Amino acid sequence: MLQFTWPPLLYVLLLILTVAFAVWTYRCTHALTRRQRLLLTLLRSTTLGLVLTLLADPLLIRTERRQTPPELALLIDDSASLPLAARDSSQQLARRLQQTLPWNALQKARLHSYSFGVTLHPLPDNPRLLSDSLRFRRTRTDLNQAILEVQQRHPYLRAIVLISDGQFNTGPSPLYNAERLGIPIFTIAVGDTARPRDIWIDRLETNTLAYVRTRLPVVAHLQARGFAGAEATIRLEVDGREIERRRYTFSAQEEQATVTFTYEPKQSGLHRLHVYVDPVSGEFLDSNNGESAVVRVLERRRRILLLGAAPEPDLANLQRLLAQNADLEVTTHVQRDNRRFYGGPLPDSLEAFDLIILAGYPGREANTADLERIAAAAKRVPLLFLLSPQTDLRRLNALAGVLPVRPDQILPGHVNVAFQLRPEARVHAVFDLPGGIPDALEQLPPLRMTLTTWAVAPDARVLAIARSADGASSIPLLVVQERGGHRRAALLGSGTWRWSSLPEAFDELRVFWEALLDNMVQWLTAPVEDQYVRIRPERDMFGEDEPVRLLGEVYDERLAPISDATVTVDVWDADSTRYPFRMEPSGNGRYQLEINNLPRGLYRYRGEARRGMELLGHDTGYFAVGATTLEYKTPWADWNLLRQLARRTGGRFLTLSEAPTLATTLQQAGLLTPLETQVQAEWRPRMTWQPLVLIILLLTVEWVLRKRFGIV
Repeated sequence: MLQFTWPPLLYVLLLILTVAFAVWTYRCTHALTRRQRLLLTLLRSTTLGLVLTLLADPLLIRTERRQTPPELALLIDDSASLPLAARDSSQQLARRLQQTLPWNALQKARLHSYSFGVTLHPLPDNPRLLSDSLRFRRTRTDLNQAILEVQQRHPYLRAIVLISDGQFNTGPSPLYNAERLGIPIFTIAVGDTARPRDIWIDRLETNTLAYVRTRLPVVAHLQARGFAGAEATIRLEVDGREIERRRYTFSAQEEQATVTFTYEPKQSGLHRLHVYVDPVSGEFLDSNNGESAVVRVLERRRRILLLGAAPEPDLANLQRLLAQNADLEVTTHVQRDNRRFYGGPLPDSLEAFDLIILAGYPGREANTADLERIAAAAKRVPLLFLLSPQTDLRRLNALAGVLPVRPDQILPGHVNVAFQLRPEARVHAVFDLPGGIPDALEQLPPLRMTLTTWAVAPDARVLAIARSADGASSIPLLVVQERGGHRRAALLGSGTWRWSSLPEAFDELRVFWEALLDNMVQWLTAPVEDQYVRIRPERDMFGEDEPVRLLGEVYDERLAPISDATVTVDVWDADSTRYPFRMEPSGNGRYQLEINNLPRGLYRYRGEARRGMELLGHDTGYFAVGATTLEYKTPWADWNLLRQLARRTGGRFLTLSEAPTLATTLQQAGLLTPLETQVQAEWRPRMTWQPLVLIILLLTVEWVLRKRFGIV
């Protein structure tokens, strides 16, 4: 079909006039022979006709019929559970799949073949290489992700052929998303639905964080099938060393049991806990008899620097209470004069301590150099300030930048006040006391407080206020602050020694200060998660055949994401071998890293983010690589899921023995028939270079001939 932008009659009329103009041009030239005149007229009329045609902008439309083969996807479950469900070896199962599938018919379509566990892995186009490509070692199965990912890679699929045992242990059920895609899924079930006699550990429960010399419960949840009356031995191992063993006798054919161990770490670091059930005669599989967990053990002992302004009852009581805690190593220095302390000079490095307690310090004898050192250290070390009558409030201004409060108007004199909690204090960790908050706090002896007014930092929280005899209760008494990953607290009243000296009849109140002090020390020295750089593993335990994924986030001081940082990660194994890596940005301040082929073991990492030469922050953590047992916990096929998947999507359910009929099934559904489409091909001369070249060539030939004929 030929179309013009001009009316056809107008185009023909102009074309006739163009030819007539060319004839008239050379008819008046008498120096030419008849043959020469005819040749030049033909060249001129052709050139003008081409120019006119281009101005008319013709469009040539040609309709073609094309046949395209249908696109099919073949997904083969490559997880470790498939040979178990099939009651076959990995090699034999791979050969059965290679020999059973109708490859000749399938390859008439555009076949996209993948194996999968959590993600897709391309298979070779040659079916003869299939048995060499399938290993059935994937430690996790995500059917939902496999179906979604193959559709994203190939949006024009006519059908999906899924070969699986129907078991998945990662991600949601595939039924909803598969039905929503609208692509028929033909499922081929591999394996036996009968559940074998077996014993396995379903899961292991314990804390991921523990402390040295603190008992840690480890709970193993067992399941058994077909072992009524049998006795099993369960062992707890830590870093390859047996810690404890228990015996358990199963009483039912189908039974769930719980076995609890207790582990008390002796040293800090990463510890791998492994609970294992000794194999029992007649058990189908012993690969699922163990389960592991990684525990990070912290040193509970904390170093505390206690600075006093002068000997006084509150300081003596504080020393006694701190000394009762075996997890605290307290270094005490009490001001003697402006140069000396009882207990010797201040340590060279104040930042080596986990907490600095200022008990009335600074006093009148405190010197500027010591205050500057304390202020510098308190930017990195938690700080607890306890006001006393010995405190010099004017010197306290040197520490204003590291305290949650500062003196606003210094006034002489003191007043007795009652300790009164604010409502928000009852949900704060500081007041999560072992016996709860006493009901009769108003019966506590009063604290002594200066008449000075205080300015509370904007990001600080007032947990307790002072209630004086005249009823005024807006004066801050206990203030806490969390800023930039560091915590601080201040108690602005003295006389707590009276609380600890109450008679036994007030036992609940007598231990209140001791419990509150212990909670404040724990809260102040606990790690703070307010980080600008955060790097975390996707999970704590990875299988040996799967990549280790680390996910990172980088923020500035406004907590706005930073997307142009350079994030590097160093990974160390148990032998301190270092593996350096660099994370790739994924947008909006997020970064990711995939590490492949790490051997089994425990790993620690340290990552840091920089923008140019500026260090934005760092983060540390750990992960483990080892054998996972998820795939071994369900060594049977779930045909019901595969039937539902086929029925809801308009496909069909087949067993592995029926796989040779797959081609016939697809053909009957019209999914192997090539698609016939009509394609319109358009050609517009004005948009191509060939007509322009032809016009230039014709004009050149005409000019050369005119010159040769002597009429130029």
